[in-house]
Amino acid sequence: MECAKHPGNQIVSVCVTCDTTLVCVECMTDVLHQGHVFRKPQRIANDIKTKLKQNEAGNRNLMSCLETDLIEIQKRRAQQDDEQKERVKLINEQREEVTRAVNKMADNLISHYETQTQCNCVKLKHANDEISAKLEKVRRHEEDVNRIIDESDEIKVVNDSQKLEDIDGHRNLVPKLDTIEFTPRKVNTSQLTLMFEGNAAEMDEGKSLQAAQSPSSMAQSTYKGSDFVGTLVHKGRELVLKTTFKHTRYRSIQNMCSGCSGKAWIRCEKGREITLIDQHGHIERTLTFSSNIAGMTTVNGDTLLVCGKEERDIKQVTLPTGKVTSVFSTGKLYPRDICTAQNGDLFVTLMDEFGFNVTADSERVLVQYSSQGLEKGRASHDRRGDALFVRPYRVRTSNTGDVIGVTNCTDNYNKHLVLLNGDLTLRLRFLGHGKVISVEEKFDTTTYKPDTMYFIYDFIFDSFDNVVICEKYSACVQLLSRDCVPMATILPTQKIIPRSVTMADEEMWLGFNDGTVNVYEVYYVYFIFSIYLSYIQRHLLYF
Repeated sequence: MECAKHPGNQIVSVCVTCDTTLVCVECMTDVLHQGHVFRKPQRIANDIKTKLKQNEAGNRNLMSCLETDLIEIQKRRAQQDDEQKERVKLINEQREEVTRAVNKMADNLISHYETQTQCNCVKLKHANDEISAKLEKVRRHEEDVNRIIDESDEIKVVNDSQKLEDIDGHRNLVPKLDTIEFTPRKVNTSQLTLMFEGNAAEMDEGKSLQAAQSPSSMAQSTYKGSDFVGTLVHKGRELVLKTTFKHTRYRSIQNMCSGCSGKAWIRCEKGREITLIDQHGHIERTLTFSSNIAGMTTVNGDTLLVCGKEERDIKQVTLPTGKVTSVFSTGKLYPRDICTAQNGDLFVTLMDEFGFNVTADSERVLVQYSSQGLEKGRASHDRRGDALFVRPYRVRTSNTGDVIGVTNCTDNYNKHLVLLNGDLTLRLRFLGHGKVISVEEKFDTTTYKPDTMYFIYDFIFDSFDNVVICEKYSACVQLLSRDCVPMATILPTQKIIPRSVTMADEEMWLGFNDGTVNVYEVYYVYFIFSIYLSYIQRHLLYF
């Protein structure tokens, strides 16, 4: 093989100092390689083959596991079809015994089951596609490894090995499917509602359905026009106050993230301190920084990542020592908030300046980093080329990792929610008051001026991937589905505005504008609202 830098000269050695760069005699005498360590290609090639052989067993094991996962996905997909057919059969057998008055109820119930099955199938198809793609990548990697191992040309071994990509051994869990049950019961006309709607709502789940349907906790449409197709049941939350305490007298609770063992980290407005506190307000630890900081997130319980607002970097706090180091720089952009995904990736909102004027040169972005700070992707514009953000701030990821939420402040009085897909493409916008802008609709965020103000201070995904929102003007906490369909007001209007929220196990922490912190126990309840055909057409995917 000829030297790339000195055509006509043959490769004779490998520069170890320059990360196994192939060199000729002229390269070895060049000032760029002065004092460097050189090895024969044969020795380097043998070392590479040895390392590849050591990794081969792990790759084969990963390939076997992925194949097993794929079989399980396909098995569950078949089971969904069989179970759906059986349920429809049971429903139809029972509906034959009742009067004409319940025919519509049975039709609606079947529609509910089919919709739920389709949702499960979408989850399975998504998992099937991801596993298939990863399995194919592992197989190709295996072929490349075997080819290099069998290669007799040492220089080609060195050259081809440098093109190998690392294989991510992480396996996504098989998705959790919503369980649907239907149990036939003896026909009793006085019990028809319980027989049909009772099963669909799982009324024996602990909390009564009446509580979920009360005016204070329901957001249910009463309009049933030509698009109405049935009733949808969502599992949601009910809050019961557990403890309350005054953390600070003069400043609002700007930001919170869960700590360990029932504790939370708290940052107050315009402060350089973050504090670890327990549920009763006892301060466990205080960390003070040399400059202003912004958002924060915990990693594996023993590491805290903090946005260095002034120094434009991401700082790492190692616990329990409290040692602070700069993990990576964000360049000329100011980091505003940070969150951690299930796979360890980091999502950071950044901006080049803090004003609301957005020009063609402005940078208002969400960036996805690896845990080492390497950029993997960014979101700044939609598919039409229009800006996604004016001032991006709070960022959160769903538990499944396929939805990323970012609050977008368009002026001093309005801040709405932008939802992105896992590939950082736009999913939808929630403007408040039940208004959703789909990805198909054109929307200019830089000129948006709503008739009714709406300001999301903070939000978080709960364990069902519903969205919990703290809203400024209503001073309440609202619950939305992951597609931003209003489900309930789980905390009615408060005297003091709720400013920040975090979840720790089954407890919800709320920070208020007056420095108060409330800790709530969370109970499961059910929220029922109407399904409309237009909503299904916009949000359901089919095979």
